[in-house]
Amino acid sequence: MSVMQSNVARDRILSFLDEGSFVELFETVTCRNTDLSLKDYKELSDGVVTGYGLMNGRLVFIYSQNPEVLHGSLGEMHCRKIVELYAQALKMGAPMIALLDSSGLRLQEGVDALTGLGEVLSAVNEASGIIPMYSVIYGNCGGGLSVIPALSDFTYMVEGKGRLFVNSPNTIDANYQEKVDTADGQFKALYSGIVDECLSENEISEKVRTLLSLLPANNTEGIYTETCLDDLNRLVEGMNASNYEATVLLTNISDGYEFVETKSAYAPEMITGFIQLNGMTIGALANRENSERLTVDGLLKGTDFVRFCDAYDIPILVVADTCGFETSMVAEKAIGRSMAAFVSALCEADVPKVTLLPHKAMGSAYLLMNSKAMGADFVYAWPDAEMGILPAKQAVEILYANDNNVSLNDKMADYEQSHNSVEAFAKRAQIDRVIAPESTRKYLVSAFDLLYTKYACVQEKKHNLR
Repeated sequence: MSVMQSNVARDRILSFLDEGSFVELFETVTCRNTDLSLKDYKELSDGVVTGYGLMNGRLVFIYSQNPEVLHGSLGEMHCRKIVELYAQALKMGAPMIALLDSSGLRLQEGVDALTGLGEVLSAVNEASGIIPMYSVIYGNCGGGLSVIPALSDFTYMVEGKGRLFVNSPNTIDANYQEKVDTADGQFKALYSGIVDECLSENEISEKVRTLLSLLPANNTEGIYTETCLDDLNRLVEGMNASNYEATVLLTNISDGYEFVETKSAYAPEMITGFIQLNGMTIGALANRENSERLTVDGLLKGTDFVRFCDAYDIPILVVADTCGFETSMVAEKAIGRSMAAFVSALCEADVPKVTLLPHKAMGSAYLLMNSKAMGADFVYAWPDAEMGILPAKQAVEILYANDNNVSLNDKMADYEQSHNSVEAFAKRAQIDRVIAPESTRKYLVSAFDLLYTKYACVQEKKHNLR
């Protein structure tokens, strides 16, 4: 909308936004510090381009660090521009996109630079849960600056270029970059839970556009819906408990067969992402088939996802297929706390919550995955799903361990019928309806339509402790 001098930071912004929609803010801001080598430094914009524009016609605020100006380093006015931009985004209730490429704090500005970074991190934290935040890492993003992508809701790294770290690989004990590159995008996507994917620049902009089209602009918009062109009663053919696949199921039940998965490389045993049912955006949380056990990382991934959905009034679908917890010495150190955090997130979420039981639902792990007892609004099960405290064989062997006069096979059949069947749970009101697999979509559409006006009266308290 104005004539602007081309530079790498502006070019990156323009690659995201609708043509001609970018309006730059604080364009003439310059560095105030004249210490050391900055005495003759008069670069306009002070190494970061800030402004707003449209993506697919939707308002977004965006800033881009310029690695060509003092290596994108953060000084006082550089940080002031970012802080002011977050304030504007909060006023307008519009998402924020951060394009990060910086060498870190500007040493020539010392205290002012350090203070500025603190103010930026405070602004980012204030925006969390109010407006969706996206981070894209083009180059270096290290030290304190790495908190921004960690606080963001979705983070992408440019493949082969992006670097994310608190401590660089060469400073870590017994490590060096050629051994394990802990700043590499693939490493972060696999192990940190911060990075969604490593992609090309064009692929990242398309991912952000897709998410913007699915998600509300802020936490006051309410449940996000658009016109549905798909058949609401469409059958889901060719799937049952014996050949169930989570991502295939989520794709097949969604409007237009579209499932947008998030953080697919991290803790892949817990699937998170978004579908649409009758035009309504739904957050989907599912156990991957054949994974069987809940893990520390999977529970943490699920916790973050549930809290995001609850913050933005996005209804939640849980597809539960689990029969226990991760068993290892490493897991035992942390799984209790991760279980508590997951339970807390699900129980506190007051959005519509629906659970589907397609395959296995055993023991305490089943309870945690949004069971009726834990607050699910509706629970649906496929007829052949396996349910219970323990598999019947194990239960009978424990119950009749000292009784040699009984037929274990007979007892197993009795136990299966009375405690380990879908019918047993349905009779005790732990399942709202047993449904045919092919009818899954139409029942879920109906459930979320009914829950559109759900009102949850939550007991007032400051916050949970886990």
